[in-house]
Amino acid sequence: MHQYGWIVLIALILFTIFRRVRRNIGWQVLLRKRLITRTVIFIIIGLIFLASGAVHPISLISDVIGLCIGVGLAYYSSAITRFERRDHHWYYLPNIWIGSIVSVIFLGRLLYRFIGLYSGGPLNSPQAQQSGSLQNMNAAIGNSWTAGLLLIMFAYYVVYYLILLRKQKQLLQSPEKTDF
Repeated sequence: MHQYGWIVLIALILFTIFRRVRRNIGWQVLLRKRLITRTVIFIIIGLIFLASGAVHPISLISDVIGLCIGVGLAYYSSAITRFERRDHHWYYLPNIWIGSIVSVIFLGRLLYRFIGLYSGGPLNSPQAQQSGSLQNMNAAIGNSWTAGLLLIMFAYYVVYYLILLRKQKQLLQSPEKTDF
């Protein structure tokens, strides 16, 4: 029965990767409700990561750095996003490289954590967790950077989707043009 849980988890992860890659490639329909839903989900999850890291100074520093990088990438990506009107709908073309970099950071860190959990390395032993050793401190620092790396993705998508929502409002109010 335990193996079925792993199979379901792996299938879910692969499906998520497929959807993320698909959203980074090609023209996407600019749908207000979908963008709002995604923005709210990313805000909630991002706030959870931010709140959990607020108790440690190193975590807080990595979180702020992750937020700044994510916001910067979102502004740059939105500046080079193209918009086009087809069949009475607006479409946007996200930058494939920036979206891919954000996804690779997220997936790389996720894979690293799964490998660490699966291998049950020396830092997961009861002796390492109870001692105040240098290894234990390095493990805590490594875990604190996890949230910072994940917050790059959350900040990127929240800001990028908010900019897309603002741009959609401008596009709907502007006279008919077919390409921006």
